[in-house]
Amino acid sequence: MAAYPSTTTALEAAATIVPRSQGANIPYSIEREFDLDTLVATKLANADIVNLFTLPANTVILATLIKTTTITVGGTGTCTAKLRFTTTDIGAATDILTTATGTGGSATTALPLNVGTSAVLCNLVFAIGGGTTTTNPTIKVRMLVCDMG
Repeated sequence: MAAYPSTTTALEAAATIVPRSQGANIPYSIEREFDLDTLVATKLANADIVNLFTLPANTVILATLIKTTTITVGGTGTCTAKLRFTTTDIGAATDILTTATGTGGSATTALPLNVGTSAVLCNLVFAIGGGTTTTNPTIKVRMLVCDMG
């Protein structure tokens, strides 16, 4: 199991601004597409973890979407990616052999989730059953979050 990259991708300043309406926190969206063939130096293997970005402390995750926009090549059987922070799954696994979409809040993941009082690393964990990956996928991540700090 490898973790890539060792440093996370910085979110644009606009994505980390916390909107407020008359003193109240309001939900905001984080959206980013990650070309994993460019971001990761090697081809993904089973149980690899790709670090994406850090969510601030006291963030509540209201909804998530992970979408495969460019499929992976070379894997057989099951080839999926799952969004999570630390070891907490945020959404169901999404097929990376097709242009599939997965959302949080499935039977295995109850949303909303509070990340706690410390900032957390948001990442993807891969499950590749059989074969190897010759082309890493491009993944779009969208999160609806609220700062409760």
